[in-house]
Amino acid sequence: MTNISSEHSQLQRQLYLLGYSQPLPPEASPLASVLLRDLQTALDRVKDLEKHQTQLERDDRVTRATAERSKNELHALRTENNSLRAEILRLNREADEAKRMARSEGFEKNKKMDDLRMSNLRVRAEQSEVSRKLAESQQRLEEMMSKRDPVGRVPRMTMSRPLDEKMVAAPRVPIKQPPAPVVDLVELSSRRIAALEEEIDIQDKKLVKCKAQLKALEMEIKERDLEIMRLNTQIDEARRPSRLGKMAMAGDAEVERERLGEQMQYLHEQTEALERQVEEQREQFVREKDELHRRWVAAENERVRLAEQLDNREEKQSKGKDHPAPAPTSVPPANANISADSSERLRAECANIKSLYAQTRDQLQELLRSGNAETRELRDTHQALRKELDDLRASSSAEIARLKQTLAAQPDHQRLADTRQQLIAQLEQKLQAASDSLEATRLAHAKEAAALQQKLSESQSRQMQLEGMMDEYRSLVDQHKKLDRSLKQALAEVAEWRAKYDEREHRLSDLLRKSDEYRMSYKQASSELRTCRRTLETYGNDLGSLREATEHMQRENERLKLELDQTAKLKQAIEMSKDDYKRQLARALGESESHRSLVAHLQAERQALRVQVRAQFHLSQRLEQRLEAVDPSYSATGISPALDLPRGLSRSSSAAHSSRSFQPPPADADSFSLSTISSP
Repeated sequence: MTNISSEHSQLQRQLYLLGYSQPLPPEASPLASVLLRDLQTALDRVKDLEKHQTQLERDDRVTRATAERSKNELHALRTENNSLRAEILRLNREADEAKRMARSEGFEKNKKMDDLRMSNLRVRAEQSEVSRKLAESQQRLEEMMSKRDPVGRVPRMTMSRPLDEKMVAAPRVPIKQPPAPVVDLVELSSRRIAALEEEIDIQDKKLVKCKAQLKALEMEIKERDLEIMRLNTQIDEARRPSRLGKMAMAGDAEVERERLGEQMQYLHEQTEALERQVEEQREQFVREKDELHRRWVAAENERVRLAEQLDNREEKQSKGKDHPAPAPTSVPPANANISADSSERLRAECANIKSLYAQTRDQLQELLRSGNAETRELRDTHQALRKELDDLRASSSAEIARLKQTLAAQPDHQRLADTRQQLIAQLEQKLQAASDSLEATRLAHAKEAAALQQKLSESQSRQMQLEGMMDEYRSLVDQHKKLDRSLKQALAEVAEWRAKYDEREHRLSDLLRKSDEYRMSYKQASSELRTCRRTLETYGNDLGSLREATEHMQRENERLKLELDQTAKLKQAIEMSKDDYKRQLARALGESESHRSLVAHLQAERQALRVQVRAQFHLSQRLEQRLEAVDPSYSATGISPALDLPRGLSRSSSAAHSSRSFQPPPADADSFSLSTISSP
């Protein structure tokens, strides 16, 4: 009985402490004790849940801070990587520009040397032709004088028989045969047209390849769209990681950031070294350009000097014919008239030959200029198309790299990246093969030029110097290739670090999954808390502590709602980024459409170029027919009519074309060859 009364009084005190001041009947003591025990258990459970919730909030704040710090570091690394890629692209463009400048300078030098060589050959041919004609006119004069004075009574300036029996007869001047044609200009023009047609075919093949590349890029863009959609779904499913997992990841990220910083420093050093080498190469190119210009000026002065010597010689010969030396006895007036008439006919014939020579030379130069201009336009268009393809490839690679750095990568990411790298490598190999073929063609031209320069010691020494400079240029190109390989290795290392970062992202996704499990347990605990709250409301609506706990849980619910709103905003931002990706895809599709229109424009230009080549060919035929109509005997100018003519040309047109001057092609005519030149 004493125990029951003590338990009753103790229960009454506990209820008083809880705010229940009304007296408790003794028969309600067992029920009140059970209710108090349930209330105490519920309160303990609430305290444990509050502690657990506080711990989760603290972990959430830590993970948020770590995530923000990692995002900032990732953004900095991304910015630095983009700047490094832009620097590499700029250096590659500068190296290509330097190669192009060196190639054009070498071709200009070869062109000027060919001009000088052909000028010398032309001067020699004209000199030999004039000497031959002078000898023939002198022979004809001697024959006419011998016919008019067979006995030898009239004294002559040059006598073929002695006046006295003891004197020795003067030897006759041998008549020189007409020299062989210096250059077969018709064959050269036909080869030039064939080279233009080959260039057109090459451009057609390149256009087909560009179409295939555009189709491949479209397929790749579609695959990227699917990949973006899949990654967006993964973002929606992802959650924040736990505290321990995030701390471990932060430690690993710190180590990786240090190693990546070392790699970036190495890349910066390599880039600076490459810039210094490019600057040195540019200065060397400027010096070589000045040296070649000085040599060209010297060669031009030499050509002018030779032309002046030829003019002086012709003037002396004409003065010798117009004012002969005084003879022992005067020449009859009839003989003087005959010599004057023959000299006039010789001058008229020389004037006609020179006018015909100048006319045909101008026509050939116009034809070559038109063909070279068309080839240059076609090549510029191809370079512009290739540049646009490079820009599109760079933008696509930058977008994929950004997605790989920000999102959790899957195995098919690496497969797509490998496929794209293989495509880029194949394109680079094809471009390298084309440059190698151009380099081989240029070397063949240099060898042919060296074979012709053996006749002139000064030209041979210049050619040797040029070959030495080209060897230095090749060594510089090899150094550039080595630097490119080192840069590729560095990029491969960066890709390896990127793969490690993707692995860390996988771990982060696992931690997010565990965090979801914790949240599910938290929801279960919250449901239990709500059950306890309903029980407390049923048995003790007047308990203020339970009311405070209820208000506290309501505030917690409001905070959770705010977090849910923030999550919804984050999802909306992700949807906006998805729309941005769609707009970028539409922009890429528009660029592909512009590329298709550019391909159609190139095909139209190719057809117009073929029509112009045919028109030039018909124009040359009409010019040859007009020359035949004006002067039917122009084939007797000393040039052999037996030439290897192309289809559609007559032999008379070959004689007219063979008297034209040789005009080397411009710097962009890579298919020009000196194999058609024959020494006089």
